[in-house]
Amino acid sequence: MRLALKLVAILAMVLYPLLILWVLYYQREYLSAACLAGIVVLVVVALLCRNRSKRRMLITLTALLVLGAVRISDNPQYFKLYPLLISGLLLFQFAWSLRYPPSMIEQFARLTQRNIALPPQTCAYCRRVTWVWVGFFCLNIALSVLTALCDSWGLWALYNGGISYVLIGLLMGGEWLVRRHMQAKTANK
Repeated sequence: MRLALKLVAILAMVLYPLLILWVLYYQREYLSAACLAGIVVLVVVALLCRNRSKRRMLITLTALLVLGAVRISDNPQYFKLYPLLISGLLLFQFAWSLRYPPSMIEQFARLTQRNIALPPQTCAYCRRVTWVWVGFFCLNIALSVLTALCDSWGLWALYNGGISYVLIGLLMGGEWLVRRHMQAKTANK
């Protein structure tokens, strides 16, 4: 049950801009009811998954606030805040980890390298990669704001529901290739 809930939550987060676009174009008269249903679903999921991390709880709270704002105001423009706020939360978390180590990428590396000490050069590399992610989130926020200010819901959905995910994938894939190259060089020494 929990795995199914997690999969539905991840799918909803990934497809969020496309779901919003569909509701606005094809189900506009049910906007208020859809927001109310979304709020109920989020509350139920939050109650069923009590052992959620702080980050997941913040994401859930953000979604609840956005849905609540749309429900109360009947203004769908508030939907455009969600990707911006999520990128802002991630930016804060990655930047915070640079101020108070270990860096976020080092934390991820330690999850995959359990019981293995990370050498100092790996920690330094992880710190640099965390800075790259901070820069990415700044760029993503700027582009999310630009698309939110545009009058086109299609452009907003295209960037926030497609292009931004491609950019994330390219950054993750590029970092993985660089890391593999660095590991191979280190192994050959």
